[in-house]
Amino acid sequence: MNIPEQVKKAAGSLVDMYGLSFDYLGKYQDKDAFQFRFPDDTDTGFPFVFLFDGASVTEVTGFEALDIIGLFVEDFDIVDVE
Repeated sequence: MNIPEQVKKAAGSLVDMYGLSFDYLGKYQDKDAFQFRFPDDTDTGFPFVFLFDGASVTEVTGFEALDIIGLFVEDFDIVDVE
């Protein structure tokens, strides 16, 4: 899926630092949900989720972002840890 310009703009500081990298999660409360994907070698805190309703973007982070991502993750019990 193409990333809407509004989402890219809302994540501007992340895109400037880490590049343009998003995963489309699916529909959440009638909004398109996009997760910003950090490079693999980056240590970060909570993930960022951007909810797009076709006109405006809402940025979500913290435990709420984890809850949203958890709705879309399959094989949640399989973790790749080195």
